[in-house]
Amino acid sequence: MDSVEISTLDKKLIVRFSNKSIELPVEWQKKVDLYWQSLLNDGKKYTRGEVFTMTKNQEDETNHNILVEKTDYAHYLYCQNVDSDMNGYGIRVIFTACLVETSDNKIILGEMGGHTARAGIYQLAGGGIDNSDLKDGIFDLKKNISKELLEELNIDVGVDSRIKSFDLAYIKQGGKTKKTAVIFRVILNETSNDFLKKYSLFTKNLQQNKKDPEFGSIVTLEKSADKIEQFFKKNHDKCDEYMEPLINFAYSNIAN
Repeated sequence: MDSVEISTLDKKLIVRFSNKSIELPVEWQKKVDLYWQSLLNDGKKYTRGEVFTMTKNQEDETNHNILVEKTDYAHYLYCQNVDSDMNGYGIRVIFTACLVETSDNKIILGEMGGHTARAGIYQLAGGGIDNSDLKDGIFDLKKNISKELLEELNIDVGVDSRIKSFDLAYIKQGGKTKKTAVIFRVILNETSNDFLKKYSLFTKNLQQNKKDPEFGSIVTLEKSADKIEQFFKKNHDKCDEYMEPLINFAYSNIAN
């Protein structure tokens, strides 16, 4: 399915590692390797780390079961930028994302930094699952998104004074990329201005330590139908494919 589908999670989601790695045919592995080398030759400072791809996605009466195998970032980038299908060897990643809301009814969006593989693209805080999220063969998605929120927005969900609520909310499936996004929702006990002040200090500290923040800029989008429509009308081509369908789904009942 090429259309993006957003739904609430009304079943227990279980993401399990098959303990297997993808082995590409020689001709496809050669293409991936050559593309990866071309990126490095162009000055990209990417790390060829692990990426997990879905091999099964099934539901029964009580559970939503996803099985994944391991591949690498070179394979992922080749699928994203060159050939998404690879004659059946394309990957379907699963990642976490988080709707972050402030006490004055703003949504926190980020524009990816120039050093990232998706420079200039608007998306939510989040990221791919990795080995550190595994326990007894099952991925702890709450642990994953907690880590991403801390690394990207300096939001520690363990600080009760700052967090009003933190819940698993939605799942995105389909779309041209065939990626699956598991979407959480955090509501902060602070205004957007308070958040931005803390975030500014966070990014300054990163830069002093010669580290680049994940996001090049932050947008605080007002939760009103008009503001949301205006944002996506202006930035439609700069948004990850899940962004507009998700926000429209999550806030479909809001007034102007």
